[in-house]
Order: sequence, then structure tokens, then C-alpha cells
Amino acid sequence: MTTLSLPPAPAPAFLPDVWRFGDFVLDLPRYELRRNGVSIRVEPQVFEVLTQLVKHHDRVVTKIELFDSVWGGRFVGDAALSSRIKAIRQALGDSGELQHTIRTVRGRGYQFVGNLSDPGADVAECGRVLNLGAVPNTGGARHHRRPTHDHGRASYRLARSTRRRVFIGPPK
Repeated sequence: MTTLSLPPAPAPAFLPDVWRFGDFVLDLPRYELRRNGVSIRVEPQVFEVLTQLVKHHDRVVTKIELFDSVWGGRFVGDAALSSRIKAIRQALGDSGELQHTIRTVRGRGYQFVGNLSDPGADVAECGRVLNLGAVPNTGGARHHRRPTHDHGRASYRLARSTRRRVFIGPPK
């Protein structure tokens, strides 16, 4: 029996490097999961599964997508994924019964259901912030945000570099 692999759904154009939910911070550039500023040790595949679930929190991530993105399409059984999900739940203080952070969609996959905070909320954790003036909206026509001098401020988070290496997973 042949299993078809569907291409993953396209990711949004802008994804933050640092994700916050509850007491936790998932810091992708540092490859670190922290709770209240204290690093939590997790295996690389556990980190990658959590990253995929958080990045695609708006939908159910299928098992096939997780196998393709974390294991590079190599054949692994459902037990491997189940053990990584269990490790994530232990690290986050979740359980299979409560599912307050990761929801199991039986026969399909998993969905991150934790409350994500605004990625630009904490400047100390996020990195650089660019302040641009906001054009006041007077109603009617839509106005785009443009740099101004004294009309208010809006914060925008910048990516660290456009020449980043993309980390796909642990060495094969």
C-alpha cells in the first residue's frame, strides 16, 4: 500500500523568530524553549515538532506533514511521533487528557491550541524593534502606515538577517 505525501500548506509571509505562550518562550534562533526565563532541555526532534505545531497553530498539522518536516520523509512509525508529542506535553505541563496546549485530532494529526502572545510584546526577548509613525485613520478610505515624525508610534519587529540558514532538523 502506497502512502501519498501532500505538500505542506504555505506558511504566512512573516513568521516571528520568537513565540510566547503562557509562561513559555519558543526561541527559534537560539533553538531554545524557556519557561519564566529558565531553559528547558528538549531533544532536537521534540523541538522541531513543537516548532511546526506553533508555526501552524491556525490549523491541524497532519502526521504526514510532521513526518516530512521533522524526519525528512524517512519512514518512522506513529510511535516515534507519539513519543515526541508526549515529551512536548511533559515539558509544557500538559497531558493527553487535558490537552490545553496540544490537541490530538484522532487519525489526522495535532494542533497547537495554547494562547500565543503578541510576538512583539517584549522587546528584550524579541530583538530589534523599529519605531515608525502611524498615520491616523480618519475613517472611510484605508490608510497605509507610513513613516512620519511626530504623529504617534507603531512597533514593528525586524528579522535579524535575510541571509539566515534555515534549520530543517537534526543531521541525518
